[in-house]
Amino acid sequence: MMITKRSAVAPASTARRRRLFVAWVISFAAVGIGVFHTFMPDVKIDGITLVLAAIAVVPWLGDLFESIELPGGTKLQYLQQRIDETEQFTQEVRHAADDAARQARVALVTSGSENIAGDSPAEKVAELTHAFTELRRTEPSSPGRTYRQEQIFAELVRLTPQLADMNLQAALGSNDGGTRLTAYARLYAKPEAQYLKALVEAAVAENMHFNQYWAIHAVGAVVDAIGPGHVDVATVRRLRRGFSEVPEDSDRARTLRGVLARLDHDAA
Repeated sequence: MMITKRSAVAPASTARRRRLFVAWVISFAAVGIGVFHTFMPDVKIDGITLVLAAIAVVPWLGDLFESIELPGGTKLQYLQQRIDETEQFTQEVRHAADDAARQARVALVTSGSENIAGDSPAEKVAELTHAFTELRRTEPSSPGRTYRQEQIFAELVRLTPQLADMNLQAALGSNDGGTRLTAYARLYAKPEAQYLKALVEAAVAENMHFNQYWAIHAVGAVVDAIGPGHVDVATVRRLRRGFSEVPEDSDRARTLRGVLARLDHDAA
């Protein structure tokens, strides 16, 4: 019987404890069979019984081996790849829930601040832009900073559509992260097809992860507004090429995959 070693897929400490437990179970079972055979030598164990015993043990060997090949060439292959795929799917679902929660928080803040007294929309946007830049400059990355940034973005989503003379082209190309965020917020709240190419270029070039995340969401909003069939092939290719180096397990990559999936579905 040939046994193929399994590659580790669990954290080292957990896998080690599990392998030790399985090894003890198998060892005790083997010793028990030996003792049984010693005291009852007349009991005959044929080949079929041995094969069935080996099959019975197979589920317990999943933590030790990838496959077992029995005499005669019969091979029992573990479905480790399917297990890994299931774990990956679970992670994707968890991340999707996190992403939905972030968007819900933005929507909640936006809907709950319709009648805030104070400065004009233009003045308030300028204050928020400055607050965002200062927040990034003075506070290290943390969940608290991200939460505050989401609040700022939500306020920008509410206020920027009220700016009749907003220069989106200039804002998208600005060197200031806060100013670029105002453009992403405006196009997220009020998608405009004429700015899609400039928005894609800004999203690709964006050097702030928080900004890039919402820039991709803004791209998705524009795509949904105009319809995937109206997005030219060059823009789709630019999206793919521009984000080729974004970590696959990042929230930005997951958001982008969602946008590209909609475009691919329409192309199909």
